[in-house]
Amino acid sequence: MSQNPLEEVELYAFTSNSAQFHLTPHEFDVDLDGERYLSLPLQRNELALGAEAAKSALELKLPPDCALVRHLLAASLTGDTTSVALRIARKSDWGGDWWISGTRWLGRVLGVEIADDQARIRCESAQVSLKRIGLRRLYSRKCSHVLYSTACGASPISASAFVSNVYGRNVELDGGVPGSVSGGLAGGWLQTPDGARHMLIGETSDGVETLYPVAIAAGVEVQLVVGCDHGTQTCAARFGNLDNYGGFPAIPSKNPFSTGVF
Repeated sequence: MSQNPLEEVELYAFTSNSAQFHLTPHEFDVDLDGERYLSLPLQRNELALGAEAAKSALELKLPPDCALVRHLLAASLTGDTTSVALRIARKSDWGGDWWISGTRWLGRVLGVEIADDQARIRCESAQVSLKRIGLRRLYSRKCSHVLYSTACGASPISASAFVSNVYGRNVELDGGVPGSVSGGLAGGWLQTPDGARHMLIGETSDGVETLYPVAIAAGVEVQLVVGCDHGTQTCAARFGNLDNYGGFPAIPSKNPFSTGVF
């Protein structure tokens, strides 16, 4: 970080197919080239110096209730990739305008997680991903497809319900969870009328539990979308979609290099 934030600031630009976010970790907004970089309490890890800086992984910490985090959680369900650029801006000597003095880091968002009332965004350098040889799909027993994506091919299963009350992460529903989606909401999401999606981690006796605290007014009608544990049994029984299963459940559990062939 710069020792003099009034003369030099960091700017973050997040870009996906559906949204753009421009942020700065400093205590003031920055207007530059027609874009407004909004001030947000944002922290990052230390990057390597010199040429190795561009290859370093980037980890960001920020409030869990900001629009960027909500977008990334929704994008993780749809498979939408988000790129991120970290640039340095300096204030011009002849006026109060800002100008881009260089790019510190370029890459893409790998994932977002929320713990201890703080969101963590993990990012991979563009240099690292470009040097990776071959296909990028994971070779794993569990399916690696994003649920309801084109590669997945499953038809969404959903039901509507009315919110009766909200206590932090617990959302109570009139009449409880609808029977058509009951028992299958873990890993799915709750969608509000304005399009915001909140990931679900489970069901309660009278509603659902979200990944992070939400604020939804009583009486609002929401959509509950069924999730998936990416296993073969769920893929076949719940979605009838085993032909598109993207995992490799028959991978041998015995490693011949450590246990021997026989």
